[in-house]
Amino acid sequence: MDRILGILALRQNELPRLLHAGAIFFMVAVTDGIVKSVAAAVFNIRVGVEQLPLMYSWIAILFSLSMAVLFWLSSAIKRRRLLFVLMWAVYLLLLCNTGILWFGHHWDNASIHSAFYSFLFISTELARSLAGFQIWIVAGGICYTSRAKVLFPLLAASTIIGESSGGFAVRFLSPLMASYQLYALGLIILALAIFALRPLVRRYFVSIEGGEQRDFSSLKENVNYFFHSNYLRLLFLLSIVVFALYTAIHYGFNVVVRENCSTEAEIASFFGLFYGTTGIGTLLVTTFLLRLFLRWLGAGQIYLWVCMFYALIGLVFIVSADGALGMPEIYVIFVFNLVNFIFLDSVIAPTYQVLMKMVPQRHSDGTRMIMEGGFALLGGLLGAGLTYLHARELVSLVEFFSILMIISGGVAIFGWKFKKSYTQVLIRMVREQDIDVDDAQAMASLNELISKSAEFSRSLLQHSNDGVRQMGIEILRQNPGPVVQEVCLALIEHENHSIRAAALEALGNNPEGLDEEILRRVLARLDDAEEDVRLNAARALSRLLGIEENGGSRMSVGSRAHAAVIEVIVPRLSLDARPAALRAEFLAILAYLQHRDSAAKRHAELATLLNSEMVDEIIAGVQAVGRIGEQSLYPQLLEKFKHSYPSVREAAVENLRELGHEGIFEALLGMLADPDPDVVEAVIRQLGRVGDERHWHTMIGALKNSNLREWQGLLGALIELGREELIALLMASCRDRLVEANRYLVAIDLLERQGLTPALEVLRDQLEGQNEIVKTGAIRLLGSLGDVDVVSDLLDRLSEDQEEARENAIELLENIADSELMRCLLPLIEDDIAEKKVAAKALCGWDIIDPDKVFEYLLESADSWTQMATVWALGDLDKLYLLEKLSTELAPQVGETIIEMRSQSGGLDMAAEDLPLTTMEKITFLKQSSFFAALPLEELYHIALTTEEESMAAATTVIEEGSQGDKMYIVVRGNLEVRKFGDEDAGNEGKLMATLEEREVFGDMALIDDEPRSASVIAVEDVRLLSLQRRSLERLLRRYSSIAFNMMQILSQRLRDNMGRRTEWSRKRK
Repeated sequence: MDRILGILALRQNELPRLLHAGAIFFMVAVTDGIVKSVAAAVFNIRVGVEQLPLMYSWIAILFSLSMAVLFWLSSAIKRRRLLFVLMWAVYLLLLCNTGILWFGHHWDNASIHSAFYSFLFISTELARSLAGFQIWIVAGGICYTSRAKVLFPLLAASTIIGESSGGFAVRFLSPLMASYQLYALGLIILALAIFALRPLVRRYFVSIEGGEQRDFSSLKENVNYFFHSNYLRLLFLLSIVVFALYTAIHYGFNVVVRENCSTEAEIASFFGLFYGTTGIGTLLVTTFLLRLFLRWLGAGQIYLWVCMFYALIGLVFIVSADGALGMPEIYVIFVFNLVNFIFLDSVIAPTYQVLMKMVPQRHSDGTRMIMEGGFALLGGLLGAGLTYLHARELVSLVEFFSILMIISGGVAIFGWKFKKSYTQVLIRMVREQDIDVDDAQAMASLNELISKSAEFSRSLLQHSNDGVRQMGIEILRQNPGPVVQEVCLALIEHENHSIRAAALEALGNNPEGLDEEILRRVLARLDDAEEDVRLNAARALSRLLGIEENGGSRMSVGSRAHAAVIEVIVPRLSLDARPAALRAEFLAILAYLQHRDSAAKRHAELATLLNSEMVDEIIAGVQAVGRIGEQSLYPQLLEKFKHSYPSVREAAVENLRELGHEGIFEALLGMLADPDPDVVEAVIRQLGRVGDERHWHTMIGALKNSNLREWQGLLGALIELGREELIALLMASCRDRLVEANRYLVAIDLLERQGLTPALEVLRDQLEGQNEIVKTGAIRLLGSLGDVDVVSDLLDRLSEDQEEARENAIELLENIADSELMRCLLPLIEDDIAEKKVAAKALCGWDIIDPDKVFEYLLESADSWTQMATVWALGDLDKLYLLEKLSTELAPQVGETIIEMRSQSGGLDMAAEDLPLTTMEKITFLKQSSFFAALPLEELYHIALTTEEESMAAATTVIEEGSQGDKMYIVVRGNLEVRKFGDEDAGNEGKLMATLEEREVFGDMALIDDEPRSASVIAVEDVRLLSLQRRSLERLLRRYSSIAFNMMQILSQRLRDNMGRRTEWSRKRK
């Protein structure tokens, strides 16, 4: 079973959903197959095929009206409620039809007017269409929460099998059962499906709502867009004609069947056989042939070939009417109508969906409504009009099919025009970067276009927009061939260096082998004046030689090409080629060519790069080691794990190819504590490809006692492994951490009830940060079980006011994971403070909330920063005696904090204000400053260590206007004034601009620019300041890039505030 689930990319917890939904879809489709077979047979016998044109007209009109009403109802009634209302409406309609059939069977058939049977036929078609439409909405809703792409096709397969089963049931049961009994059988199956649908929808169905607000066009704009789009007009015309031809051929099928079958049971049996066979054919085409059709013909040509095939059907039927084929007419029309049905359901409908993706997003929904409502109505009426000619005996059946052949052949011209229009739209989408690269059909059409059109390929590389040019590069590289090579070779000597670089970047490996002329011209670009051209030339050379990015070689290189490459590259190793990535590329090429004579030089060059002081050179060297796969240099890569620049650490992690090398796994585990999130994500990806099960067990064992940041990384790595058997362990770990988080919520409530002092605020913020990590980890786990975007959407719905919507979201999340996990997670995402507190207390496992016990629990945290914040809070509350009861060892920096606190309160004969600030006191001041308030404790700690205390006497100029600044200040005590002396009206004392008080920041712009000070800052009284020098901050930012990001946000906000104040000041002056 596990192997089957693995092949289908299904998770164990998704199996009940699939089986439940598949059974319902199967039953609804069985009902569909039964009722349409019975209704067609009854109508043909009791009313007559000559009335079918009128029925087709009514069906077209009523179907269009029902879609319009349904569109209005969808906006007025909740989706789930509307679903059941419509399904029961369908049931009642079919129940009414069963009554009509029962009455006609038990009473004289002549006593029932033909209008009742017309109602039976029309209502059956509308009801089955409506039920099918609703059931596919259910499919979309329950597949929404799943990552498994196979779920929707499996449900589609169950529907097709159900429809086929319904048809075959009629085939075999019609001789044994009356029409009303068969119809009632379908009704019973539908009732079972509706009852089974309720728990399915309650547990799994998600209305795909919310999300970002999209920019929708008005109806007038959509109509205007439709009439001005040649592409949509042609698609609309072709859809009308194809739908009309489909209707006409099905009418011909009804006529021939009626002529060859004399009883109602015979016709029902034959229709059952037809619909059963149609289901099998649809399943085969959808599963195996549709992708081949789209790949061979292209989505833009499907309508052309369908029209030509319809013309062929007409021609063959005309020939078969004279007996030239030697087959009975009924068999010929059976095959033709079978293909007709399969084409519409399995080829034309999916192709139409692909083609509508070419419409811009803002017009998509509106034009779909216009198109689909329009061609259903007009196509149905046109089909009814064509069938009317034969029904009123204006033409014979042979002449009827001759007309269809002529129409099909004529419309094929529009199919050819549509193909050209599709190509133009595709080109426009690429140039406007509006194409979905995940759309396989659109990309296949694009690939076909590129393989034939040198002009289009050239236009992509020469486009002025960088985004279009980059998209063109990616597309061309994925489609190597003569046309692409012709275009790239012509442009690699272009006068514009950006186009030269783009052409070289797009030049991919030739599947037919290495072309020496291409090689010669690429080698020549290694002497280009521009760095980006030289680098792209070297990378193109790697691709031409078949060198993969992650090691390995795909093709053998001839001796002449080998010698040519060596002759050009070896001398360049001594030229200190720039950029550094170019030298790394040379090293990789020579290593793969196994050039022995340059081995010593390569080794020396690689050592130079790795030992450089320049970050770009170090990264280039690290990447070269990764590409070459030189495991002897792995110890040097491990040394880079300690480098001060995150980009170097990240590159070192990413370029370890062989994770089984000694010490690598342990080093990667240690890097989970890295302060840079990008480095940690790189570590998670690497640990996620560990193949040794012993390492898996090591990571699982580390989950329990690691601090939260390390736990989050371990959780991510184990999720990356994608092992189903680990899910239960991960959920258990997540539940344990969520229980801890709920205890933190209780602790936060305790701190707030005691009255938040600055020290307690630091602890509260630390606990909230820890809870955010746990919540992120839990959501990541939920996302791995379902879909991370869906999980985020459902979590957002928990904040809705409506209780029903909240309960539905909770139940859906429980089905993704389990109820216990969700119960523990809910307090962390609850908006209502009171409910959050109640839920957290119920989950924390503490019968009595004893403050001392809570602090003791926090001191035993595996996170050193939580320990530190707790110690500082205990000092503030005079509870340092709790440290004596501590059984666990505190982190070194926590011990230093305790020593500082005790030395300050140790009875020194100094006033409190004269004592130097402890590290935690500095953190408190930083935290209370708006400039640093958003930074977490760890970052504040390192900033505090780099700050210096300064005392200034009254009237001292701390900052002088016009001087160069290299530090910023935070006011610890005292007041200062900001004065500007440069203005004419400033006078000797300067113009007062602002007053600075405790915890305010000034001089902060000196951290980001070298401009002179814009104003003077003068102490009004004796002041005490904390100063932060630019050089100290720069050293810190190299390791903690998150500080830089937070500070950029803070500085940006301060600039906006200052600009707002200046604007307001200018407005008031005017």
